[in-house]
Amino acid sequence: MAQMSLPLALLVITTALGVMMLAIIWSLRRCGLPGVRDWCHANLTATAALALFALRGMVPDLVSIVGANVALAWAMAQFHTGAARFCGREPHRGWLLSGVIGVGAGIVYWHYVNDQFYLRVAVVSAFHAPVCTLIGLILIRHRPRQWPAGHGGGHYLTAGLFALAAAAGHAARGVLSVLRVVEYTNGLETQGLNVFFLTLGALVLPALTMSAVLMIHDAMVRRLEAIANTDALTGVLSRKAWEDLARRELSRAEAGGPAPSVLMIDIDRFKSVNDTWGHAAGDAVLQAFATVATGHLRPGDQLGRMGGEEFVVLLPRATSAQAAAVAERIRAAAEASTLVEGVRYTLSAGVATWARGDGLEQLAARADAALYRAKMTGRNRVQWEDAPGAHAERTPALA
Repeated sequence: MAQMSLPLALLVITTALGVMMLAIIWSLRRCGLPGVRDWCHANLTATAALALFALRGMVPDLVSIVGANVALAWAMAQFHTGAARFCGREPHRGWLLSGVIGVGAGIVYWHYVNDQFYLRVAVVSAFHAPVCTLIGLILIRHRPRQWPAGHGGGHYLTAGLFALAAAAGHAARGVLSVLRVVEYTNGLETQGLNVFFLTLGALVLPALTMSAVLMIHDAMVRRLEAIANTDALTGVLSRKAWEDLARRELSRAEAGGPAPSVLMIDIDRFKSVNDTWGHAAGDAVLQAFATVATGHLRPGDQLGRMGGEEFVVLLPRATSAQAAAVAERIRAAAEASTLVEGVRYTLSAGVATWARGDGLEQLAARADAALYRAKMTGRNRVQWEDAPGAHAERTPALA
């Protein structure tokens, strides 16, 4: 039995690896994230291309040389398209299509018209090097830097750096081919430095796909976290997410940081809105309030929904006067707004500022007591906790 050459063995191994990566990313195609389907098609095309390369000598050159190189170029173009879409960018479709056509034309010319293997390699490298560069730059420049450590930004950076390394490898191969430093044969018996370049070229897409799978996984985790931390109706923080964030802010204050304040806000006579206009109108009021309140908060302030028509705002680094000013802006904007069908609403708010030793329950209870006073003294107003009688008893909103 004839011994399998090293390049052929590499192609068989990388083809098998491509099939495995294709199976993994294919299972994620319905996740709804942009670019994933492009990555699936890229891996399917690349796997077919590697299989065609391995069949060199057993099938016509039109298939194993021209077809395989065009398919691999198209696979890289598809991967670039997927990376661009995944990162919220527009792919360079016209440039990519022109490049793939150029690769096909160059391979045909330098094989059938003027058989120059070195120049065929240079044509292929002249396409793959800039495409890998574009992929690397997209992943590095547009990775989600706002994510906390360990939430996927590193996968973008790693994939981007590998793409740039692959681009450098393709560029070096193209230059060395033109200079005829690398030795080639017209079959799969090539040895020496070309084996390294062949391995690099075959591993680029499987390695990038592995990074893509990690990026998809992290994006899905972030999506699930966002769903868990967001109130479905209004889009503000859920109660648990707001409480977790508030407790962290209070811990910073206890450690010597600036004191935060809390606003407890309630939509006035919300039941009558539902009874008069219907629950759809009630939902519209809650959504409108969330939009109004968000537009009048300071950078860093956090709005959460406690349940029903009750909302709460955390204001880091805010005195009672500053917090009351924010609450008054929100109150005035809500009073001035009119929803469809003439539905109007007002709100009442209570303000409390953290004092050393306060836990979240104590701080929220004082804000809630101030809210209760605002309700009892006429509604559509903001009440400070240190106003006369501010400590009237009421069941705390947060337990």
